[in-house]
Amino acid sequence: MWYRSQAAARGDVTPPTLNTPFSIQHPIASIRARDAEQATWGAISAQDPAAMEHELTLEDTFFLRATTRAREWQVLLTPTPQQFVPPLLGMLVVTSPFGPRVHPITGEKTEHHGVDLVAAAGTPVMAAARGVVVWRGNKLGYGNCVAIRHGTHLSTIYGHLSHIGVRIGQLIGAGEVIGLSGSTGFSTGPHLHFEVRRDGAPVNPLSLLAPSVSVRSSDQCYTSGGEIWNQDRDIYI
Repeated sequence: MWYRSQAAARGDVTPPTLNTPFSIQHPIASIRARDAEQATWGAISAQDPAAMEHELTLEDTFFLRATTRAREWQVLLTPTPQQFVPPLLGMLVVTSPFGPRVHPITGEKTEHHGVDLVAAAGTPVMAAARGVVVWRGNKLGYGNCVAIRHGTHLSTIYGHLSHIGVRIGQLIGAGEVIGLSGSTGFSTGPHLHFEVRRDGAPVNPLSLLAPSVSVRSSDQCYTSGGEIWNQDRDIYI
């Protein structure tokens, strides 16, 4: 089960951080919200699908804030890239595409905000573009993860890492190693969850990859524009 694999995951598994921000203006409400979130963690450890879905919703809200609020001055000075380099070396193999899917842990139909890429445990994970690390840490769903702002509009998130090698506020170059792949969080095995957000909203990462990047699944080859190339018919569909 995922929870056992999480507990036994190789790498630096740090304690998860809360998704609910503390408000000085509303301290009692903040404490109650945090208590409720910690209670959810107990239900997650018991493998309650509803609690897992609730946690993922909270994490989505957390990353919406993290990818739209520029706290580091470097973010404002970093130009927004037009294209991304791949986060892994070699051909990217997609095991779960962007969009609707049945979640492998909860069994519920939900939106997949990124793409899952084949990556053996300990594979170097690289920044897709120049940017500033705005968050790094552990979430129950994403596991060990890193969020990078690439200017004021685009951000990338790298999930399920076994090791994080960057700090918040660090300026990162395109192709620079930020950590190692793993199977932390809601994960059934080692891989990389690669996510792109534009103004906080998830977008298909494949649509922003450079044309030279080759991406394929078990039976299809994706172009950098997010189209699907059917190898048998040699046409775009």
